[in-house]
Amino acid sequence: MSRRTDRITDEAALWYVKAQDPGFSTGDREELASWLAASAEHVREYLSVAAVTQDVRELAGAFDVDELLRLAQASADEANVVSLPDADVQVRSRVRSEVPDPDLPKPTEVVRRRRLAVRSVAAALAIVAFLGIFYLNAPRADLYTTGIGEQLSFLLDDGSVVTLNAQSRLRVVYTDTSRDIHLTAGEAMFDVVGDPDRPFRVITERAVIQAIGTQFNVRHRGSGTTVTVVEGIVDVQLVPNPRSPPGEVGEAPGESPAESSSVVSRPTRLKVGQQARVSSGEVAVVDTNVQKTTSWRERRLVFDSWMLADVVDEFNLYNDQRIVIMDADLATRSISGAFSADDRDSFALFLSAAGIALSENRADGTIVLHPPRRD
Repeated sequence: MSRRTDRITDEAALWYVKAQDPGFSTGDREELASWLAASAEHVREYLSVAAVTQDVRELAGAFDVDELLRLAQASADEANVVSLPDADVQVRSRVRSEVPDPDLPKPTEVVRRRRLAVRSVAAALAIVAFLGIFYLNAPRADLYTTGIGEQLSFLLDDGSVVTLNAQSRLRVVYTDTSRDIHLTAGEAMFDVVGDPDRPFRVITERAVIQAIGTQFNVRHRGSGTTVTVVEGIVDVQLVPNPRSPPGEVGEAPGESPAESSSVVSRPTRLKVGQQARVSSGEVAVVDTNVQKTTSWRERRLVFDSWMLADVVDEFNLYNDQRIVIMDADLATRSISGAFSADDRDSFALFLSAAGIALSENRADGTIVLHPPRRD
């Protein structure tokens, strides 16, 4: 047996044991489903592990075979549906033969094979039930991420559009009664199609933002969340004692952010041109320039009295080669201006011309900022 096969067998055994735990969560089930779907070898080894246990035989009797296959085929890709083994059928046909066949196994061997076949069928049913019924009934969850300098626009099932900024991560969870977007890091613009029967909410560690047929921008970096309304109206609810983002690790299955005791029940309503800054248990509402706030979609960075450290962090979202500040006092200098997100050199020239900082270009592409010389 190869090392690869040994590794897959070990993984299958660990997954099978973990799946029997009463604490096996929805997130665990999603990970197991992804592991199974990644390779036919994964499914085969999982079946082998399951086939040698007594539990799967009991599971087999709890499901109707034809119904399971129908549901699984309707709700999962064909690659994720395991065909039932035909070993049991072959054994039964041989046992019913009236003419002895010298190649037939002995009766005791037939019984042993029949038992193994039943276990294999039971294990196959377990996989079909897991991949088919789980996906049929579970809410749809899609994960979207972007890397350095990447931006992504995509259409959701309801016709709403999301534009994701660089180095961002969000998860879409749609059910028959709700539309939740978990923005765990980064920034995104949402153009929402109204649906009175299914509220559209963006959830961060600090806030729950509910749209009312609108377009708005949400930024969640560090410890704060900023919401800017471009069109329509949004309601912002504060999460004063954030644990983990609602709907992520730590939240009970089925619990919605609005039902959590950590979410303030009375929302703050924002209209066009307003911005809510949520941090340290407060929601501060200010008027803002929407064009400046959303200029990142054109890869333009507009700063109005930002600290240099924050400006540099923003540039580093878009460029593999980083900018580094070598002085603590320099990092707090105030910066205003508009720049191309992809043009670090022009930004460094601006700092030099304005007498704010001197730049050093290193061999690895890093731009190091130093305080200007004082004569």
